[in-house]
Amino acid sequence: MDINQSSALGNAEALAALFKQGGVGDPGDSRTPVTDVGDHVILVHGDLATCERVQSVQDSRRVEKTPFRRLQPVVFCMGLFHLKMACADAIWKVFIQPADAREDETSLMAYVAEIRPKETGKIASKPGFRRMHEVIRHIGIASRLDCWRAELAKRQVASLEDWAASKPSWDEVEAVATRLVNTYVADANHHKLRSAPAAVRDEQWENTLLREQYFLLYEELTQTMNAGDIGGVERCFMPWVWIFRGCGKHKYAAQMVRFLHNLYNVYPAALRHAIRMNIFCNPTGRKNQFRAIDWWVEHNNLYIKRIYGGQFSNRTKKRILKQAALLGVYKAIRISLEGMFALNHRTYRHSAPNLKKTLHKLQIYMEQEGAHVIKPGRRSKYSVPDVMEVGVNKLMSADGDFEGAADGVGVLEDEVNGQDGDLDV
Repeated sequence: MDINQSSALGNAEALAALFKQGGVGDPGDSRTPVTDVGDHVILVHGDLATCERVQSVQDSRRVEKTPFRRLQPVVFCMGLFHLKMACADAIWKVFIQPADAREDETSLMAYVAEIRPKETGKIASKPGFRRMHEVIRHIGIASRLDCWRAELAKRQVASLEDWAASKPSWDEVEAVATRLVNTYVADANHHKLRSAPAAVRDEQWENTLLREQYFLLYEELTQTMNAGDIGGVERCFMPWVWIFRGCGKHKYAAQMVRFLHNLYNVYPAALRHAIRMNIFCNPTGRKNQFRAIDWWVEHNNLYIKRIYGGQFSNRTKKRILKQAALLGVYKAIRISLEGMFALNHRTYRHSAPNLKKTLHKLQIYMEQEGAHVIKPGRRSKYSVPDVMEVGVNKLMSADGDFEGAADGVGVLEDEVNGQDGDLDV
């Protein structure tokens, strides 16, 4: 399809082209035999911009006479891969974007400088999703390990290795884990810490508690998505709605609430089941390898535009459209050649990086700076706002208006949504 989908009209033309290719339509309008959708629906997946444009087309066609002309069979499903990108963008907005937030010894940017010293400029300006995703995951791992070390130090344990060598029981591990959650993660009473006298406050510790909370929420969303646990993903929605509402990503907050409302209060049980069972796919069939449908779409775009799209004078729209139909053939040939010459997983796919030394370096830095130790009177150059609390207050306020705000996409999604057409997956 040679269709520009950057407008509502373009999305309408794309849907019409897809329906035509699938032989679906309104028998009364078509000159060729088509299948009448009837009481069935068509699930459409995409990013936030696509969602808004499809909804705009449906709103503008309310006066049409037939259900198909109104695009009534189209049910839009939120793209969870783009939602995950928005979550990473929200963390960047809260902990990195403000210049003063990068100055403390225990700030997120200080940790980035330890593990990625050559990329601080990129991460401070426009990191991209993959880079920010790895920052959250890697620093989160080191930070949680330092929490374990700090808590075990209170119990007269010299190191994590010594505790592991003692072979603690599961009850002991669970008791320490519960203590970690109650001590090192921000909770509903976090605002009380900031109302204490300055002499007893540790402002950097307060920032650390918030960061641990948001990192764990991101980790939970990531793990449930990989496991294909749609129920777990839905439980993650409301905390992120509050965060989005608090940091200015109002469109995502509005669409998430709308999606949940339609899913459980508008759609019948059979349609709800169909949406929940088809919002993920598992291309490899292996455990914890589930991917959102919009991830698969972007994966194909990567191959069409970057890998098989040609270079220099060969990179033309005509060539890309021609190569797109042969994408499956090219992949099959590459897989056959890999198997023929015993090159399986030696071309595009690489082994996971060994981060043992990197994480150890960051753990040493955290221990030296007392990242997870309360130091009364320690000041911070920037007090990280609890955007989740701000979001809850906005949602509960009488003047909370979802539709009146902008900024729904964010800098981490520019790579996918049309700034440079570059997707790093």
